[in-house]
Formats: sequence, structure tokens, C-alpha cells
Amino acid sequence: MELVSLILLIALFLCIGSFSSVVIYRLILIEFSNTNINLFKPRSHCPKCKKNISLIHLIPVVGYLLQQGKCINCMGKISYKYPLHELIHVAAGLFIYFYFGINFTSFLIYILFSIFYILFECELQKLFLPFYLNCLIAIIGFSTAFNGNIFHIESLNVFNITQFELSIYGFVVGYFILWLINIIYKFFKKRDGIGGGDFLLLGGIGSLVGPFILPPIIFIGSISTLILGLIYKLNLNNELPLGSGLIIGLIIYLLARFFELSLFGLVL
Repeated sequence: MELVSLILLIALFLCIGSFSSVVIYRLILIEFSNTNINLFKPRSHCPKCKKNISLIHLIPVVGYLLQQGKCINCMGKISYKYPLHELIHVAAGLFIYFYFGINFTSFLIYILFSIFYILFECELQKLFLPFYLNCLIAIIGFSTAFNGNIFHIESLNVFNITQFELSIYGFVVGYFILWLINIIYKFFKKRDGIGGGDFLLLGGIGSLVGPFILPPIIFIGSISTLILGLIYKLNLNNELPLGSGLIIGLIIYLLARFFELSLFGLVL
């Protein structure tokens, strides 16, 4: 029965990973082109020849392998990112399952992972952070802090305040620290240096981890952003995917906390 449950979980994570690919592709298309497409219609089709993809070729990973990475109709190349998204969701889902079990907490963690993953890809590809997904992170942060936080927010024993208050302060500090940096940058350069989506993203991250852990996340996130710029050969004098870097910073913090590692002098 354990094996059957594991196979069903893997199939579920593969399907969610496949759906995340659709969401990433269509959110970008909706934002940057004049189209009637939405998240659910029309049905999945080849972006090159526009022909519908058969049901068997929609099976996660299997469909990609059966087509050998090419559209069966026009022989156009299918991005390797589609099966990659699916496999990453399986890896993340199994990690959460084996260490946290099947419960409401693990469900919320996986939902957050999926949201952050979509934001990461949208920002990396088009410097685009969907507003409503950013807002959803903050909503989850506030609601879980009010009803037993999934991540215990570190107070450093400085103030005797509740987890919900720490979540609120984390959002405010996260949002306004980038807003202030952008105001200073704009004063000297006469143009924005950080997008509004980044303000809201860091605010959402702050609502999950509180205000005191934001400095190391920002530091790691800034370094990660530069590394992403170098890997993807972006012009470092132009816009960089800061949102993607901040998400990497958050993941590194959470992994360090989970494995009880020391990060910048903090025992997590």
C-alpha cells in the first residue's frame, strides 16, 4: 500500500508540475501579448503550428519522451523546461512528504513552493511578478501566523510580541526597505531601479519569516541575482531578476533552518 501511495503521489506532483508549466507560459503570454487565451482555454496546443496536443502526449514526462522532444505535427522543438518543471515538482513534493508527512502543514508548504516556483520562472523569463500571486503569499503568511504559523517566526527574544504581529512587521519592513532603496536610487538616477513587484514579493517573504531574517535573505538574494545574471548572460547594467534571487535567498534560509545550520551567525 505504501508503494501504491508513493506512485500516486509522484503522479500528482508530476501533474501539478505540468500545470505549473501551463500557468507560467500563459501568464507571460497574457501579460505581454494581445490574446484571448486564459489559464484554462483554449486546450493545450503547440505554440508553433497551433495544433492541439493529443491526450497521450499531455502525460507528464512520458509525452515529452514519446515525442522525443519535438512536436509530432510540425517537428518544432519542445523546450526541455516542460519535463524539468515536472521533475522539480516531484523532487520538492517527495522531500516535503518524507520529512513532514501528509498533513495541512505540508500541503501549505507545497502550495507556497508552487507559487514561488511560478514567480521565479516568470521573473527569470520576463522580469514579471504577477500581482495576485504576490498577494497570495502575504495572505498565507498572515493567516498562518494568526492560526499557528507553519514557520516559527524568529523574534530573537527582543520583543514580547505575537507571531501575527511579527508577520505584519515582516511584511511592512520587507515592502518598504526595497521601496526606500528604490526612492534613493531614483533620486540620483532619475529612473526606477527596483520594480513594484519586488516590493510586494519581499513583503510576502517577510510575512512568512518576520523582519529579523530579511537582511540575510536580501544579502543572499542579491548575490544570487548577480549569479543568475552571469549564468543567463544578462547585461548587469540593465534590469536583473531580483525577485528570482530573493526566492533563492528564502529557500537557502529555509533549508539552513530545516537542517539547523548556522547562517550569518544565526543558529536557525
